[in-house]
Amino acid sequence: MGKFAALIVLGLSASAAAAGEITSIYSDLDLKACEALELDSGEDNGEGGIWQCKGIPGFDVLYLEGDLRGFIAFGPEARSQCTSAQTFGAFNSPGPRIEWRMENGKPIATILRWFTENGSGEEYAKQNWLVVSKLNGRDACRTALIDTKYPEANTVARAKADGPARRFNCEKDMPEVVSQRAITAGELMSDVPCPGGPYREE
Repeated sequence: MGKFAALIVLGLSASAAAAGEITSIYSDLDLKACEALELDSGEDNGEGGIWQCKGIPGFDVLYLEGDLRGFIAFGPEARSQCTSAQTFGAFNSPGPRIEWRMENGKPIATILRWFTENGSGEEYAKQNWLVVSKLNGRDACRTALIDTKYPEANTVARAKADGPARRFNCEKDMPEVVSQRAITAGELMSDVPCPGGPYREE
């Protein structure tokens, strides 16, 4: 192969690598800046509601809350996503910023910090988790829960978002829990696995 041809091949390889590179962009999650679609002050479920929040272009964020527990979904098919029905069993609230993992200009997963509190007063009554959710139209669900006390938790969350999340089957697979204590996704949250759908009516 001539030197010129070799340079062309190397250039094409570099372009392909750049095209497949996974990067992060961020959006704020501030309910005060979101549009309230429904508000609920009923005694049975406590205060809650549904909010439409700005995410990234083409992917608004739907946030739902009831009984002091939050649910979240992403994009135009948010209400039909498994993730819209998933929450922690403990009282919980989301962090203020969503990390979107992007490939070729398209979001493939999100990472969002959640704060949980079970009210028991025990050692693990209050915890923070990085929740990885895969995004693929209606096929969107939580795939991994990373304890923020775990070493290099942010790096681990990105690795889970970029790799295992792609292969995750929302209807059959259990989210992975990465923590220094033994606990399963079934003990932490609801609707796992998440068969069927749609999960919420329009």
